Amino acid sequence: MSEITWQEPYCAGGGNACIQIGHTADGTPVLRETARPGELVVTTREGLRNLVEAAKRGELDHLL
Repeated sequence: MSEITWQEPYCAGGGNACIQIGHTADGTPVLRETARPGELVVTTREGLRNLVEAAKRGELDHLL
């Protein structure tokens, strides 16, 4: 996989549950948990957009 540019991690309450979002040189979105930096979830822009929009609508609240 090409080099990934990572954003600052999003951490819940300053704990270890930190999610980091990045993108490859061609714009492919990549997610990882900072506690497991070698395990990557690669998606599409549409897939990431759908995930974020579903979370905003509360459709993922049952997972928490």
